[in-house]
Amino acid sequence: MQQLFKSRPTDIFLASIPKSDTTWLKAMIFATLTCINNSLDQHPLNTHNPHQCVPYMEVEFAKGRNQILEVIPSPRVMNTHLPYSLSPNSIKESSCRIVYVWRDPKDVLVSMWFFAQKILGGADKMVTFDQFYEFFYQGLNSYGPTSNYVLGYWEESKRRPEKILFLKYKHILQEPVKYAKQLAHFMGCPYSETEENQNVVEQIVELCSFKILKDFDVNKYGKHMTRIDINFRNAYFFRKGEIRDWKNHMTQEMAEWLDNITKEKFKGSGLEI
Repeated sequence: MQQLFKSRPTDIFLASIPKSDTTWLKAMIFATLTCINNSLDQHPLNTHNPHQCVPYMEVEFAKGRNQILEVIPSPRVMNTHLPYSLSPNSIKESSCRIVYVWRDPKDVLVSMWFFAQKILGGADKMVTFDQFYEFFYQGLNSYGPTSNYVLGYWEESKRRPEKILFLKYKHILQEPVKYAKQLAHFMGCPYSETEENQNVVEQIVELCSFKILKDFDVNKYGKHMTRIDINFRNAYFFRKGEIRDWKNHMTQEMAEWLDNITKEKFKGSGLEI
């Protein structure tokens, strides 16, 4: 992938650690870029899962389908879970843009655990929450220690703010219209005064809201392949879409331990939980 993938100047990447609620952000970015060509009541998101609208770069390469990425018209929108340091050089060297979304590690952990249970299935394959917690805080996951991963994008966003927009999930959830406008501006397609007066931004935010997306038939009953030879139910990607759900599953001691590790890693970077 390092050698084969060729980024275009107009490419937009949504980057994050898995289970940072990229499903919602994929929908928001895709709807923003396509609202001109699609009426919202007949938008592709009504019949397609956000993961079908925005391809996962690493998976397409793993499936030997990287040519699919080559024929997508510009501006292409893709999702990646790669650390910035491991991204193809063409991404780092081109003028493409990256939207990075950061979510509280405690909520990421809980979301990952629930997702893992759905995928594994069967009581004999289940992992207890305590076991999963141990794996997580030791950095035993596909992408390594989460703090190191986040800091790679954070530091680059400070150095090149025109290239990387670093967002916190909790802020987007609290003020979705504000951040929808910021996303559009960063991607080079700001909303016009007419669109804002016609409440287009609010309509897109509503279309992409967790409640609306979750209720579409395609997301209740549909499936799609996100790994080689594995079809995931689209419903797996919609659980709660909330912040601070960790309080329902984690002891205060567990939470403080994770917070202390994160704060220590972030110390001196200017990034706060």
